[in-house]
Amino acid sequence: GFLLYDPVSDIYLKEWNADLHFTPASNTKIFTTVACLESLKDSIPTYDLVEENGAAHIAPFGDPTFLHPDFPSQPAILPLLNIETTIHLPESKIQAFGPGWAWDDYQYSFQSERSWMPIYANEVRIYNSDTLHVIPSFFEDYIDLYIGERPGSFVYRELDYNLFNIWIENDTSGFERKIPFQYSDELLGILLKDTIGSITQVTNKPLTGYKTTVYNQSTIAALALMMQRSDNFLAEQLLITAGKFKGYNNQDAFRSRLLSSWGLSEEVSWVDGSGLSRYNLFTPRALVKVLDRIYDQLDWHEIQAVFPNGGRSGTIKYWYPGVTE
Repeated sequence: GFLLYDPVSDIYLKEWNADLHFTPASNTKIFTTVACLESLKDSIPTYDLVEENGAAHIAPFGDPTFLHPDFPSQPAILPLLNIETTIHLPESKIQAFGPGWAWDDYQYSFQSERSWMPIYANEVRIYNSDTLHVIPSFFEDYIDLYIGERPGSFVYRELDYNLFNIWIENDTSGFERKIPFQYSDELLGILLKDTIGSITQVTNKPLTGYKTTVYNQSTIAALALMMQRSDNFLAEQLLITAGKFKGYNNQDAFRSRLLSSWGLSEEVSWVDGSGLSRYNLFTPRALVKVLDRIYDQLDWHEIQAVFPNGGRSGTIKYWYPGVTE
């Protein structure tokens, strides 16, 4: 399918199968981008905070940038350092994987588990920089490292256990591996306690009292990282965050509301934030309508920052260089 549209004159110039449904794959992230631009402020909300008797009570929004290794500055962790913290999670659970995902891809970094409060990108990162580093350091005792020719995958984890086998081939100077950990509320509490240096509890009781919203990263910066490298984890969690910030615990209801407000309920079947699901079905016309919403909201400099640029950056850095002189 193909559709060429001029947003200035509001004219469709060329089209071919523009109203047929196709599996959009990572083009789904365009819908996630619009959802975030229209639902979030200029920064990503990480949690609502209530301070009571010297302790912190927080209700998370699903922010994927929280303690994410690719965001070195972490303002959202500062209010919790060395303070007893209780995490108030919704009673409703988020399925670790979306509908139509390949469940046996659980150990690959492109399919980290979804959660109400991600931490360290919900994955273990092992890399060599003079010495071997493990992030989060909690997992150092749960990793077996092997030097030499690998028998199969570079990384391996059993489905139901956070025990990792990592293979390093002969040259270790540029070694880096990432592998998702199996997420649980209990593990969330352990990792946060290990980070802030204080007692951490997890509960499903609602957060009450005077709330202050704590923000972490720039919305544009988070969307840019998501789109430039087509990051599935960021896409899934940013859509969860946008929905939660708008008061939705049910992601299906949030996506339905967005499609209705965009006038696309009949044109789109939208089931996740990243495009991992084969159940997503979009028409070229629907994608053009959503791209036009982005064109109306961002200036051209911001669009270039968020989207990969042909021949210059992101997933199409080596494609579509355009005319060169």
